[in-house]
Amino acid sequence: MILKIKFFSLIFLSLMMVACGFQLRGSIEADFETIHVYGGSEGLNKHLIKRFKQSGIKIVTKDPEKTLEILNDRLDKRILSLSSSGSVKEYELTYLVTYRFKSLESSWSKEIKKEITRDYTYDDNDRVAKELEEKNIVQQMRDEIVKSIVSQISVSR
Repeated sequence: MILKIKFFSLIFLSLMMVACGFQLRGSIEADFETIHVYGGSEGLNKHLIKRFKQSGIKIVTKDPEKTLEILNDRLDKRILSLSSSGSVKEYELTYLVTYRFKSLESSWSKEIKKEITRDYTYDDNDRVAKELEEKNIVQQMRDEIVKSIVSQISVSR
């Protein structure tokens, strides 16, 4: 009886995942094999290069099929709200990246801006935990921007 319940639960979960469109993140499908990336912060560049390499795209400096230039890469942090005692209660993080790219056959694209904003609560009593939370949020924001940039370049001609 328990085995049947486990089996039907597994079938149900599988059907729910298929029905909601769940799909494992695969490598990007790009029509180019080499790219040159420059500009931007070291953290963003590391993530971009890692993502391209995972997809089998070589990072080169001479005669690339595509070139990506990061024009602006900025993380801003501002106070969103204060408690009644005047201490910070919430912060807002904004990650802005401006970039452009080109192929061998084409000229530079228009500047493209990607901006992501996240809020998080802050507590002076949990400083270490909140600093780790902020680092994780920034990491997630960077990953989201990298995914967006890579997708944009992969589908462009």
